[in-house]
Amino acid sequence: MNLSGIWASVFIVAVLSLTPMAKMKTFRVISRYRRFVGLAAFFYSLFHLLVYLVLFAGLSVSWILSDLVQKPYIYAGVVATVILFLLAVTSTKKMMKRLGKKWKKLHQLVYLAAVCVVAHLWLQVKSDIELAVWVTVFIAPLLFLRIYQNPRYKKYFNKIS
Repeated sequence: MNLSGIWASVFIVAVLSLTPMAKMKTFRVISRYRRFVGLAAFFYSLFHLLVYLVLFAGLSVSWILSDLVQKPYIYAGVVATVILFLLAVTSTKKMMKRLGKKWKKLHQLVYLAAVCVVAHLWLQVKSDIELAVWVTVFIAPLLFLRIYQNPRYKKYFNKIS
């Protein structure tokens, strides 16, 4: 279960890294792999959830319900997986065309999914914080970069500097 969660986190970091890298002229070719990397993040997170439901909880509804009460980090993980599911379903060219301008707005939910991943990792920490620290170290700057580049928030950063 841990390995699938680690790989889901790695692919979330990777997909968030691809857009800033693709803006550099040398790495522009990378942008064509965003969909694949995003789908990999979704499938690993789905696999992570299925491993929990089948192997860990044994599909026992009572076990899952008690875990939901005792372990709130499950909510953050499920929210991230649901968001990644929505993004995976709408990542085809046909759905892009159908959704029009709404598609880009919908796919900005990847940032919320990244925050949910970080919350999921920190809320489950017992003693070993290494994975949570590493994922946070990579995701936080990428999220701050997006906020900084967003025209809606850029005016606030101009006042600071």
